[in-house]
Amino acid sequence: MPPIPDVSFPSETFPALLTPPLRRWQVRDVANSRIGARYRLLGSVSAETDAGPVRLGGPKQRTVLAALLLNANRPVSEDQLIDLLWEDAPPSSARGQLQLRVFELRKLLGREVIVRSASGYLIEVRPGELDLHAFRDGVAKARASGRSRESVGLLREALELWHGNGLSGVTDVLARREGPMLEELRMTAREELFDAEIATGRCAHLIGELRRTAGEFPFRERLLAQLMTALSRSGRVPDALDVYAETRRRFAAELGIEPGKALRDLHAGILRGGSVPHRKRPSRPAALPAPARGFTGRARELDLLDEQLGSGEPAADIWVITGIGGVGKTALAVEWACQARERFPDGQLYVDLRGFDADRDPLAPVTVLSQLLRSLGVEPQRIPGELDEQAGLYRSLLSDRRVLLILDNARDAEQVWPLLPPSGTVLVTSRHRLGDLMVSTGARSLRLDVLPAKDSRALLAALLGAGPVAAESFAADELARLCGHLPLALRIAAAKIGANAEPRIAGLAEELACHGVLAGLTLDGAGESAVTRAFVASYRTLAPAQRKLFRLLGSVPGTEFTARTVAKVTGTAPDEVLLRLCRLAAASVVEELGGGRFRLHRLLREFALRQYRADEPALHGPLSRVGGS
Repeated sequence: MPPIPDVSFPSETFPALLTPPLRRWQVRDVANSRIGARYRLLGSVSAETDAGPVRLGGPKQRTVLAALLLNANRPVSEDQLIDLLWEDAPPSSARGQLQLRVFELRKLLGREVIVRSASGYLIEVRPGELDLHAFRDGVAKARASGRSRESVGLLREALELWHGNGLSGVTDVLARREGPMLEELRMTAREELFDAEIATGRCAHLIGELRRTAGEFPFRERLLAQLMTALSRSGRVPDALDVYAETRRRFAAELGIEPGKALRDLHAGILRGGSVPHRKRPSRPAALPAPARGFTGRARELDLLDEQLGSGEPAADIWVITGIGGVGKTALAVEWACQARERFPDGQLYVDLRGFDADRDPLAPVTVLSQLLRSLGVEPQRIPGELDEQAGLYRSLLSDRRVLLILDNARDAEQVWPLLPPSGTVLVTSRHRLGDLMVSTGARSLRLDVLPAKDSRALLAALLGAGPVAAESFAADELARLCGHLPLALRIAAAKIGANAEPRIAGLAEELACHGVLAGLTLDGAGESAVTRAFVASYRTLAPAQRKLFRLLGSVPGTEFTARTVAKVTGTAPDEVLLRLCRLAAASVVEELGGGRFRLHRLLREFALRQYRADEPALHGPLSRVGGS
C-alpha cells in the first residue's frame, strides 16, 4: 500500500476567531478562569456572586446583562440597549424601563459592577469572571503552543466552558445578531482541536467524533477534510473516498456546486497516495481611490488613527467614522489609508456600500462579498452563491493577514457585519452611528465635526490658491461661515468661483447671503446642489415621525434648542421628543451637545425649513413665533 499522504489543509485557508481580544486584562489559566467565572454567556446567560447563583429575571433583564458583558469594560449607550430590547418599536417608557432593569441588576450582583458614564452603562469585569474571556484565552494559548498535546488539552478545556447554545434566554434580536458570531467561535475552536488531534496521531480515536460533528454541519469543508484525513491515516482509504463521493453528491444536489479546490485537492492526494498541493496565497489588492485634492486639517483625527493602529491583537481593528453628509468622512478615511498604505502589505480594499446614494439602492452584502472575493483573486465561477458560504471563504482568505478595508457609506450594521475580516484594520464611514456594530465588535467611534475656521480658509486656499484667498481674506471667512464650514459646501463654492471668467470670492458670498446657500451652490445648471442631494439621502432614511420632527426643527429660530422647547412647539410629550431627537442625533442630522441641548447645522436648518414649508404649510404662522432656547 502506498504511504498515506499528508492531507492536512494549509492553515491559511481557515478563518481565525472573529472576536475582539481582551484589551485591558491579564490572561489567566483556563481552568482557573472556568472555576471562578461569575458570568456566563456560553449557554444560558447567568451570573453568580459570592453568595451563590443570581436569580435573573426574564429575557429583557438577561439581554441587558448580556449586552454589557459582550462589551465588557466599555460603555454601551442607552439607545443601543433600548434597540436590543425592543428593536424598532420601543414604548414611550423604554428609557425608564431600561433604567429600572439596570437598577435591579445592580442589586442582584451585590456590588457596583455596573457603572453609569456619560456615554452609557459599563460593566466592570475582572480577569476570570467571564466565561467568554476564559474561552478566548484558552484558544489563544492553544494556538501559541502549536498543534501539540498541550494544545489539545487547552482546546478541550476551553470548549468545556460551553453549556448549550450561547446567549440562551435573551431577546430574539440579541440572539439573532450575536448568536451566529459565538457559534462561529465555537466551531472554529472545534476544528482547531481536530487539527491538533490529527497532528498528534490520534486519528482513529477521533473518527467517531468527527463523523458526528460533520453530520451536524454537512457543508463545512474543513470538517469534511478532517474526517477524510483521519480515515485515510487510519488505513481506511476507501471510507475516506466514500466521504468525498457523498459530499460531492450533496453539494451538487443542494447547492448546485462542486466541493472547493482544497477538498478536491485532498481527494486527489488520497487517490495518488502523494502530497496535496497547497492553495496559493490570495492576491494582494491595492484598490484605494485617489485622495481628495487639497485635503486640509483633521490632524487630530489622523493622529488618533495612527496611535491606535497596530496593537498586536489578532482580531480586526474597526473604526466607525460618523458625521453629517458632506463633512468629509470618506476624504479622511482615504487620506489616512493612503498615508498608512505601507503598513498593510497584504492589501488594501475599498467598497462604496451606497448606503446614502440618492439614485441607487444600497449594495447587499452578498454583492459586496462577491466583489471582494474577486479582488482577492477568486475566480468568478468559484464564488459561492449563498451569503454564509461567501463569508466563510472570505474570512478564510483573510485569516491572519494585515489588510486594510474601507467600507464607505454604510447604511446600517446589518450591511457591515458579514463584510468584517477576522484580522487587519477596517474603516467604516456612515452618517448613522452604528451603535449595534460597536456593541458587538468593540469598534471605536470617530465623529467628524465641521472644519475649524482656520482649516476652512486653508481648504479654500488649497483649492483657489493662497494669493486670491489672502487678497479677499474677509470675504473668504464670510464664505466659509455661510457654508457652515462644511467641506463639501466649501469645495462646491471653490469650484463655482474657479469657473467664473473673473473669479471673486466676495461676489459668491454676496450671492449666497441674498439667495440662500443651498440654492446658490449649484454647478453647470444643475437643479439642486450636491449638498442638497446629500441631505435628501439622509432625510429619506428617517422614519416618518423623525422626518416630521426634523422638518419642524427648521421652523424653530436659532440653531440650538432643548427637547422641552421643541415639545412646546410640537405639542408632543418631552420624553417622546427627547427620544426622537436622540434618534436624529444617531442619524447625524442633529448634534447632541450634552445637558439636554441639541444643535442643527446651519445648512441642515436651511434644508429642514425648505422641507417644512413644502410639507407643513398650515403650521407656518404659530411656529414662526416660537423662540429658541
